[in-house]
Amino acid sequence: MFYTILDFPLGKIFLAKSEKGLSLASSLKNRNRFEEITEFFKRKSILLELQRKNFHREEKLFSQYFEGKKEDFTSLRLDFISGTPYQRKVWLETRKIPYGKTGTYKSLAEKMNHRGYRSIGQALSRNPLLIVIPCHRVLSSDGSIGGFTGGLELKKFLLRLEKP
Repeated sequence: MFYTILDFPLGKIFLAKSEKGLSLASSLKNRNRFEEITEFFKRKSILLELQRKNFHREEKLFSQYFEGKKEDFTSLRLDFISGTPYQRKVWLETRKIPYGKTGTYKSLAEKMNHRGYRSIGQALSRNPLLIVIPCHRVLSSDGSIGGFTGGLELKKFLLRLEKP
């Protein structure tokens, strides 16, 4: 598994990918987060190798995204190394929310013929692919911002960035 660390306006993003596709895009809020990520891979017996050259496409897409250009990341292949089948289903449904648009936990549940709105939120809290799986676009039914594993400041930043 290869990894790199990209700069973005609010810090750094840790990217990891296998030969199959991108496996992780996570905000590095602090040094502890880097250690949590490396420990996760260690527990799965997956060796990490720092190699920036394998991430040209991802670097370009993230750069364009943070420049405010419409980017949906659907051209990237993904390799889910974590998550239950249900979580993966939620993540893939969330990936369909277009750039600049939002959905709700309820609307995602309805699209999936599922009753549990809270379980949608729980699945999104485990999203391994920040921005690529755009869980920041999911709001509460009343229009409030809801939660976000990356922090509400980051969620608000991403939503502002995508405003037309």
